[in-house]
Amino acid sequence: MPFILVNNSFMNQNTENPSSEILSQKEIRRYTLQINASTIGVKGQEKIKQSKILVVGAGGKGTSILQTLATIGIGKIGISDNYPIEESELSRQYLYGNSDLGKQKAIVSKQKLMEINHFVNYELHNVCLSETNSKTICEKYDILIDATDNFSSRYLINDTAIALNKPMIFGMVKNHFGLISVFNYMGGPSLRCLFPEKPTLNCTDNSEGFVCQVSLMGIIGSIVANEILKIILGRNTKLSGNLLKFNAVNYSVSFEKIKKNPENFK
Repeated sequence: MPFILVNNSFMNQNTENPSSEILSQKEIRRYTLQINASTIGVKGQEKIKQSKILVVGAGGKGTSILQTLATIGIGKIGISDNYPIEESELSRQYLYGNSDLGKQKAIVSKQKLMEINHFVNYELHNVCLSETNSKTICEKYDILIDATDNFSSRYLINDTAIALNKPMIFGMVKNHFGLISVFNYMGGPSLRCLFPEKPTLNCTDNSEGFVCQVSLMGIIGSIVANEILKIILGRNTKLSGNLLKFNAVNYSVSFEKIKKNPENFK
């Protein structure tokens, strides 16, 4: 079950026998629990239905994000990945199984997600984002999601988000820490404000960190999905201008202020 925003003042609609020009009766029945939530309601579910989200990377974090987005009924989900499913990654990529080994992540993920929710429109981008195709692909979507595992891709998504004036949500796992932030949203900072230069990271430098990574992929993916839902519903988010650090060993949470550098938006 995805995270649901808790704020009873957001929407307080009469959901008895709800009707909609955007949602079919089958969709209304499927999303009854969300529609009955005062934080979403019919109008909120319509916004979810009309939203278009691009997830770049269909690995550990990406598969967690994709499953939640499909479950809540995002109208259009773009999946960008050009890598095959590997056996050594199955413990961190919950959407795939033994019969999927060697197949393309983007193709298999669409097939699996169709089983979760066939009301969603899934669009495959079975390519790696590059400077030549990023704008063409990303301009079709409202929110860009970084579920990659390298900073070259993160910087490309960030720069494309700024060029197209779209919010970007960043999720990363380093050892036993999960890092999440929202960039280019409501005048907030960008990824380059947090990381002006590519950091040197060793993501598997201890056994404890690697064990935590297995569960952290799902935790971070769920938090990213929650931030997507906030933006769709027009809510403020504490993660615009702040980096959330979640420690999977002692369950501590901290926020690091990100200072906006206007030069990164020129």
